Amino acid sequence: MSKGFTLKQDGSLLTPEFRVSFPRIFQADENGKYGVAMIFDKDTDFSVLEKVIEAKKKEVWPKGVPKKEYLYPILDGDQSDREEHKDKMYINGKAGKYRPGLVDASLQPIVDEAEFYPGCWARAVVTVYHWVYLGKCGISVNVRNIQKTRDDDPLISRVQAADEFESVAEPATEDL
Repeated sequence: MSKGFTLKQDGSLLTPEFRVSFPRIFQADENGKYGVAMIFDKDTDFSVLEKVIEAKKKEVWPKGVPKKEYLYPILDGDQSDREEHKDKMYINGKAGKYRPGLVDASLQPIVDEAEFYPGCWARAVVTVYHWVYLGKCGISVNVRNIQKTRDDDPLISRVQAADEFESVAEPATEDL
């Protein structure tokens, strides 16, 4: 698979493979929105996405970005406090109030939430959009559809139940 973003004919982008984090695909968050955090290796080629972002900025703000706090969608994991982001790059993909499509590697719809979890690998078709809200502005990445590509260890800090206890011998039963 490609290590870079691919521009499609309709202007959308196909991402390279990424590690899934915080998937909100089956159930929206508290604001009624869907999305997924996409974790990429540091050597991922973001140049095609960066060109699309720059073109969107020039289209929306031809005289330059307003003097507001500007938020960029490609984030350096070393600036994050999340362990899974260290030595990585990540994008918090948004899907708004519309649930993105989700298929497996064979293009079959994924309907079981347990099949798409933090830690599995995927790729997505995304678009970029601008926004201005509460004194801030930026470019964000909209997730249109997702394809799960493979399984991996879950990204979860939860302790397994078997690791919390010692085995207990079953009490002997007496014949009555």
